[in-house]
Amino acid sequence: MLIITVIVVIVYQFMWGSRQLPVIDKAPSFTMSDMYGKPVSLQESDGKVRLVSFHYTRCPDICQATNLNIIRIQQKLKEEGVLGNKTQLLTITFDPKNDTEEVLQRYTAERNIQPEGWRFLRGTPEQTKEVLDGFKVYVEDSGNGFLTHSNELFLLDGQENIRAIYKMGDQMDNEQIFKDMKALLQ
Repeated sequence: MLIITVIVVIVYQFMWGSRQLPVIDKAPSFTMSDMYGKPVSLQESDGKVRLVSFHYTRCPDICQATNLNIIRIQQKLKEEGVLGNKTQLLTITFDPKNDTEEVLQRYTAERNIQPEGWRFLRGTPEQTKEVLDGFKVYVEDSGNGFLTHSNELFLLDGQENIRAIYKMGDQMDNEQIFKDMKALLQ
């Protein structure tokens, strides 16, 4: 009986994956504006698997690499037919003072970032601080136009639970993020 149980567990892990995604924390509730001034709340995407990232447009390195990786994830989600209807990508600026609606529009256009299933958000400085604190994301203005910030992005399930935290930039494991998103869809 023990041998059969071990075989069943091995087959299960092989067939459906062994990575379990525990609930790490609850995401903070928020409403911010997208780059067109439309209010966007986290709750309006409830029921969808969400990848939440942070950036600022003047970031010289990690934010740019992160957005390039998210473009790749966006494409895979689109190919799977789940982008927008079952998954949502949300990118929140660390720097709402400089990242105005117009700046975000220009930034996404220059990088050919498609808006399908991906929303760039900004809030007031107070809203931004609340969201950063809620996700436990560190940011500090270095005073020279650059922000020092933590390098994490967050996978949320459809009930606003944080289920995984990933490294940003060159350290992103796009395949794992995509697999985890698919696992939460099931």
